[in-house]
Formats: sequence, structure tokens, C-alpha cells
Amino acid sequence: MPKNMRIDPNDNGLSLEATGVLSMMLNSPDTDYIREVDLCLVCENDSLKTIRKALGELTDKGYLLHIGDTYAVNKQKVTQMKLI
Repeated sequence: MPKNMRIDPNDNGLSLEATGVLSMMLNSPDTDYIREVDLCLVCENDSLKTIRKALGELTDKGYLLHIGDTYAVNKQKVTQMKLI
């Protein structure tokens, strides 16, 4: 991906929290798969409850895969998003 470009989730049906988590996971190579407790360390201003809710929403809508205690970006959904 060219420098200064990012992937835009472009789904108005997502909550603001879910959009932020997904955007971060899509655009940071360190977080395209992550455990919720590690995500709390990255998003230190958000509670575990808020992060769990966002991860659950993203999993329910197919943006994330939940494998054990890890959440991973569903790469098949990325092809439907815009590069901005």
C-alpha cells in the first residue's frame, strides 16, 4: 500500500467504536490480528467492555474472524473496501 494511503471500512451500519477498531486493524500491520486484552493496551482510553462490544459487532458482520482468543481481519471483506 502506498505511503499515506489507508483502507476505509466504508460501512455506515457500523458503530463509531467498531469503525475505529476495524480501521486500526486494517491499517496497522501490528494489529491485523490481535487479542482483546492486547487491543486494550493499544486503545488505553477505551474500556474492555467497549472493545468487546466493537469486536463482537465486527465478528457478527463478518469483518473479523474469532479464532480462540484472537480476532483477525477477514481478508475477503477487504476487497469490498475503498483505498483512500
